[in-house]
Amino acid sequence: MVNDSKSDELYVMMYTMQTLHNRGITIKETVYGSLKNLLQWYRQSQNREYLDLAVLHMQAYANMGFALDERIPEVKELLELTGREKNDFYPKEPTLCKCIKVNRVQVRRMIGKWKPSKENPMSIGEVVDDIIEKINSHSMGRYIYQYGRKHPKIGEEPEVYELVINEAEAYFYDVKNFKFYTFLEE
Repeated sequence: MVNDSKSDELYVMMYTMQTLHNRGITIKETVYGSLKNLLQWYRQSQNREYLDLAVLHMQAYANMGFALDERIPEVKELLELTGREKNDFYPKEPTLCKCIKVNRVQVRRMIGKWKPSKENPMSIGEVVDDIIEKINSHSMGRYIYQYGRKHPKIGEEPEVYELVINEAEAYFYDVKNFKFYTFLEE
């Protein structure tokens, strides 16, 4: 991960977008609402900083695995104003997001080592099946999967994973490694 202010801004934006679902706000509605407001402020002030911020929103959205919709008037106009194309926002190098098929093999790859314990009795197979079932049945909600490799008193941070499913989107977030996964249904 490159440590510069631009990438730091991008990671902060992605983290902020990810936490909004805790308030019942989807990432999609946040991004498109923000783009609409930023474009309006740009039109009023002609301050290009609003365009730069809109580009940051679009990049964070794409880095989280979501596709920009060029049919949205604000997206279309922002692409024209900034001289960019939709494909410019798709990360060219290894990213923090992967789009995977909803099957046992690919869902299993999202999760690190896992061993049932007293605190978390689910086996890795049960966790994988639970995730697949929730995605396929579109069970809206926020689901936390947590695994501590060592005893909690030793002080090692647990592995925490979050599955978010709402009307507009579904994604899996590996909290410790700051990775996002979106899904292609088979």
